[in-house]
Amino acid sequence: MSTVQISDGIYWVGSGDEKAGINCNPYLIIDSGEGILLDPGSVLDFELVYSNVLKLIPLDRIHYVILHHQDPDLCSSVPLFEKMGASFQIITHWRASLLIKFYGITSPFYIINENEFKIKLESGRELVFIATPYLHFPGAFVTYDLQSKILFSSDLFGAFSYNWKLFSDDTYIEKMKMFHEHYMPSNEVIRPVMEKLLLLEIAMIAPQHGSIIRADVRTHIKVLRDLECGEYLRDTKKEVAKSGGYKLVVSFVLKRLYSIFPLNEVEEALEGLEISYDKNSYEVFDYNYRGIDLWNGLFENVSKKMGLNWLVLLEPFVNKLVQEYDVLLPNIYQSKIIDVQSEVWNLNSENMELKKINEKLNQNIQDVHEQMTKCPITGLYNDTFFRSYLSKSIEEIVLDNNEIYTSLMIIEVDDISQIKYTFGVEEEDSILRTLVILMKEHTFGNTILFRLQGAAIVCYFINETKETVNAFAERIRNEISISKKFIDKITVSIGIAYSNELDLKAESAENVAKKYYGIASHRINLAKKAGKNRICFSSELDEKQEDYILIADNDETNIDVLKNVFKNLKYRTKAAFNGDEIVEICREKRPLLIISEMMLPKQDAMQVYRSLQMSTDTKNIPFIIISSLKNEDAVKSAYSLGINYFLKKPYMVAELTGISQNIIGGNKVES
Repeated sequence: MSTVQISDGIYWVGSGDEKAGINCNPYLIIDSGEGILLDPGSVLDFELVYSNVLKLIPLDRIHYVILHHQDPDLCSSVPLFEKMGASFQIITHWRASLLIKFYGITSPFYIINENEFKIKLESGRELVFIATPYLHFPGAFVTYDLQSKILFSSDLFGAFSYNWKLFSDDTYIEKMKMFHEHYMPSNEVIRPVMEKLLLLEIAMIAPQHGSIIRADVRTHIKVLRDLECGEYLRDTKKEVAKSGGYKLVVSFVLKRLYSIFPLNEVEEALEGLEISYDKNSYEVFDYNYRGIDLWNGLFENVSKKMGLNWLVLLEPFVNKLVQEYDVLLPNIYQSKIIDVQSEVWNLNSENMELKKINEKLNQNIQDVHEQMTKCPITGLYNDTFFRSYLSKSIEEIVLDNNEIYTSLMIIEVDDISQIKYTFGVEEEDSILRTLVILMKEHTFGNTILFRLQGAAIVCYFINETKETVNAFAERIRNEISISKKFIDKITVSIGIAYSNELDLKAESAENVAKKYYGIASHRINLAKKAGKNRICFSSELDEKQEDYILIADNDETNIDVLKNVFKNLKYRTKAAFNGDEIVEICREKRPLLIISEMMLPKQDAMQVYRSLQMSTDTKNIPFIIISSLKNEDAVKSAYSLGINYFLKKPYMVAELTGISQNIIGGNKVES
């Protein structure tokens, strides 16, 4: 099959070959001569896909290859493109990049979560990347083209395709449902993603498997939004007799068969059954069996005519019907498939059972203890255990009359509700697991971690100095804010309490523990109120800010000019002549604003800004760069750090003072 243009400048470049009921759909966007290849396919399809691509664009004009996840059906052909001389960037999520490189790919990566989940092409056209975690890979995402309104949906909206067509028809929804019943974890995971997609204006959905959806797009999204996939758990079942009898559930199976497999194969599978049904709606209206015999006979016939593979494909759907209606699992699933599974595992049942019983007896007590005291997500001791431990620790310190110094630190993920809404509840668990791994890399000495309720972790330090604990807090805050291990950029707020703030002997250990925890909790709330991504070391925010503007330049004349300008505007100023001096001044008393020349001795302006970001006290100081060396790369670097103002010398004084006054607001102080 040759290339097919599905929209202006957008092409399907696949082979159309079905392998075990699955075809792969690579796509090519050509925009002003620039090529973007999406999910190029496997080594099995390479020759035809490569040929199709070259019909449309020279190889050296393919600048990007988008890989929506790491599976070989879409990734494994990339090294073959490289061997043919292609030079491009791989656009993917960092989680996928860790695995994709093992295909032997040598091209550089463009990591979407490091680039605001979007990319601008040479023409200005923008592609937006939407995270779809755990569908069916933690780092999965889809691509939305703002210009064509096409959603390149990767595995989502895919289907089994034994009678594949490039564009979907009326039977496609059933095929799509079966595919997702096999591969997607649960409605809880898929629903928030579909709700997000319903907010977009989508003209067409182009999945990696199955068929392109260009009609009733919203209907297909809503079907997946409401689909029960993964584990089908329902409290109540519908009575099959009141719902239409066995004719109903058999009709559901027929409809599924005809949507998945070629017409002639389904008719062969049903051959010999005494059953009458509508060839358009697939509704059964007559049969010469008892209902239960029809139900069992259908699957036995399918197995006999078409083999075990058809039964395996139908199994999630059949389980769904069994859970939804009061029908038994067909006999063949209770015999043949179980026999196959038993053969695969090849267990000696008697010996294994005896061994399991002994192991189980020894493990039960430990399991119960673990469930009661540990968080199943992080493996840390839980909130209940922490409170008991803290009381016991204080009690032992008092009883032993020890002069032991402790610190209690609460670390809480900022905006966790928004993260759960955007990425789904499963991502909170992933964030906490990653957070604990990162923290364990930096903990030291007698430090114990606990998981509190919500997205919070406690660090309890024993015999560590206040300075050591505070430095650890800053290091963790910075590591988390710049880490690429999370699905998106996250920050944490931290509150710390110290045992020397309490009279440990004044009252019961339990009450002291409550006060200790209360101080740390109060301080984390203060940190959040102060703008998040902060550490609070005291019960009142320590505002070390002075009312002055810090001007930094290696030319004293330039400093004098600006000092006079701001003096006339009734602002106090200070001067710095190198980068180290800026950092030292800011650590003593924070200025209202820093105006700095880009090229300074010892540390340039960007290095200074990075240094200031390392401390809670200085990370939020507004920063303006002025330089005669302003260029596109310098501006990009500044913006990527969070510096929003970069003026080129010679600058307009009115522009600089206007920006400064807008930043400072009412903090004017007369000299």
